[in-house]
Amino acid sequence: MSQQPIARKGVRQKLPLLLIAAAVVAGVLLSVFYSTQQVALTPRIAKIVITGPITYPTSSLFGASVGVEEYIKLVKQAEDDPTVKAVVLVFDSPGGTVSASYDLYTAVKELASKKVVVSYARGTLASGAYMAACPSARIYASPSSLIGSIGVYASVLSVEGLLGKLGVRVYTVKTGELKDIGSPYRNMTAEDLRVMQEIVDEYFSLFKSIVLEGRKNVSSEAFTGRPYGPQEALKAGLIDGITTFEEALNKTRELAGLPPYAPVVELKPPQPGLLSLLFGALGSRTPLSVPSVVYLAMWPEPQYIVLP
Repeated sequence: MSQQPIARKGVRQKLPLLLIAAAVVAGVLLSVFYSTQQVALTPRIAKIVITGPITYPTSSLFGASVGVEEYIKLVKQAEDDPTVKAVVLVFDSPGGTVSASYDLYTAVKELASKKVVVSYARGTLASGAYMAACPSARIYASPSSLIGSIGVYASVLSVEGLLGKLGVRVYTVKTGELKDIGSPYRNMTAEDLRVMQEIVDEYFSLFKSIVLEGRKNVSSEAFTGRPYGPQEALKAGLIDGITTFEEALNKTRELAGLPPYAPVVELKPPQPGLLSLLFGALGSRTPLSVPSVVYLAMWPEPQYIVLP
């Protein structure tokens, strides 16, 4: 007898089992595909936590601060993600430099033109951090937060008297009387103070216009530079409510028209590696220019208040 009919008979006997196995595999693959698609298309809220000074990055062998570029990248990531329908910015920052705060503000403003943005003061939302929050549809605050300090300051440290007592003299060769304005090696002149005040006033005018654009009913007292507790900040028109973070999330879902179960995903900056810390420490420096000593920040930086 030929072996060919026997082989065909064996294949026919196994065919139902093969079909069942194929159906099971196809079902599993389809289930995974559709569940993946469902997760990918589920509308969600992005959470971005902004802490510490808002500056360009500096690092040392003892640690590194997150530069404003990383926060801006996260804002852009949320803007480009079609599944992200709303963004909650969680602040605990005293502010920072003028340029870094303004760059973050422009990124948030662009995001707010396309998606619902809500800012939440978890701790401190002051000065340059408040500037960055201004384009938000709503600004909420924790009952234990600190808000405001809208203003600009510049600090110049002079050690001329100390160096003189030590018998140290510094000679500066320059092309104009104001070229070394802000130098710690000489005392400020009346002309130096006038120019520095002009710079501070110009930055403050920019800051004030941004606040008034985003917050129509802000008290004039808010522009004196004073910080506020949440209750007084609410009266001054700086925030829209005092809530817990979960309540702020629920309000964000309502603003964005999302269901109560819409998930929250946190976007985080990458953690610096050892090489980046080492090379960052070698490459970090303090620029010797006037804008580097002008800040949109609380001064002195607020300390923790301990309740007995």
